[in-house]
Amino acid sequence: MYGHELPRYVREYERDLQRYDRFLRLRWSLDYPGLFLVERKTHYLTFPEVPRMTDRAVQLNEHRRPILLVKPSELRYVRRSLELTDIQRLGGAKALAEQLLVADEKERELVDRAVHSHFMDLSGEAYDFLAWREGRRVSMA
Repeated sequence: MYGHELPRYVREYERDLQRYDRFLRLRWSLDYPGLFLVERKTHYLTFPEVPRMTDRAVQLNEHRRPILLVKPSELRYVRRSLELTDIQRLGGAKALAEQLLVADEKERELVDRAVHSHFMDLSGEAYDFLAWREGRRVSMA
């Protein structure tokens, strides 16, 4: 993937990203030499003053937002990373929030059940111990 083959691989990865989302693109970073930027097309309402010849200046000029900063050796993992972190694939932010609430409720229920079970075990042992001390033997049959 390195050397004279790098531009060909970059084009292949960029085509793969654009099949996933047609507004994505790859380009070399100006601020971080040797790294790639994954950017997505967007629309800016205001244009703040930024130094020329920086990644931010290029993004403002071409209406793009940064998504990821990637080493060339990790380009093959970008699409999978985007797929795993894409909220829209999960049904949007509201659906994700509901899924997280359901997971939290299940976890709380499991913790409550474990605490209750532990309490029942301790109280049962205490009852058996008191019964033995008072002479009421616990039947094993």
